[in-house]
Formats: sequence, C-alpha cells, structure tokens
Amino acid sequence: MKNFKLIASGLDVAASLAEIAAQPEMWKEITMRQTFPGSVHHDTEAIHLRVPTEATPEAILESLESRDNVPTLQRLPATCALLSGLMKAVDVRQLGRVMIVNLKAGGEIDPHYDGGAYAAHFDRFHLVLDSAEGNIFHCAGESVHMRAGEFWCFNHFIEHHVLNRSDRDRIHIIIDALLGHWPAAPAAKGD
Repeated sequence: MKNFKLIASGLDVAASLAEIAAQPEMWKEITMRQTFPGSVHHDTEAIHLRVPTEATPEAILESLESRDNVPTLQRLPATCALLSGLMKAVDVRQLGRVMIVNLKAGGEIDPHYDGGAYAAHFDRFHLVLDSAEGNIFHCAGESVHMRAGEFWCFNHFIEHHVLNRSDRDRIHIIIDALLGHWPAAPAAKGD
C-alpha cells in the first residue's frame, strides 16, 4: 500500500484500554475538536494528552509547539508507559500533539485532508487500542482495517475518511511526530 504503513503489531494495549474505560468522564473534558461548526470529527470524542500551546484556530493549524496535558497524563499511567516505550522504540525526534480518539459505533469521520504548517511538519501515526470488524480507514483509493495492538502511519496530506460500521466504539491513539529514522520497526510482542 502506498498511503498506509504498518510499523508494528502485537502491542499489548489492554492496560491502557482498561484505564481509559474506567474513566469515561475524560471524553467530555475537551470537546472543541468535535463540536466546532462543520467539524468532520462530529462522531468522535477525544482525550487530549499533548495539546497546542495556544487553542486558537490559527495556532491549531500553524503552530508546531505542543505541551503535555499534565493532569490528564497523570490519570493514565499505563497509557503513558505504553507511549513512552513506543516513542523510544521508533526514535521520536520531535513529538507533536497526542490524543486518544473514540469513533462511536456506527459513526464516521467525513472526507478531509489535514492542512496547514502543523500537518505539513509532522507525520501522523495511529496506535490502535480497539477496533472491531467493520472499521474501515480510507485514503486515496486504499482501505484498511487497523486492528488492536497495531501501530500505523498514513498519508494525512491527502483526502481520507473513516467508517465505523461495527456495533462497538473504535479507539485509537493519534500521535503526531517526526522520527529520527524512517521506517522504524519495533518488535511485536513475543518477537
């Protein structure tokens, strides 16, 4: 595939998924991404782990600066440990924003592409925590079902959209980063 790259599979995401499920109120703390008028993310909820230093529309598209959302990170130690190990394994040179995104059962993310200086600077990665059959990620004529425990990169500069035609929410951690070398290939659990 040209627009999707599977980097790792077999990652143990159970502890992260469990601690997120135990704190459902976290999905309601920052809602701007899905509630602003015309949002393509209307069927999602997000937990923001790293956020833009400024929350203005211009800064969200153009600023390369991000900061840890410390109160949220402190409530998710297993997720932090998982991300820390993964970021070290893939040799992250610069970390941008990080968020956990829940695409609701039966929901969709409308066709769009990511623009602005921020999107042009960072590669976009997805660490899959939960994804039942029926979740299809489309990008420029290619489609993939990303499975739990997989770590993917995809081309977010071209039009993409996601359909969740399952009866279960799809939960991914979206990571914007620059790697020290490409492609990185951390070993899957059990390798």
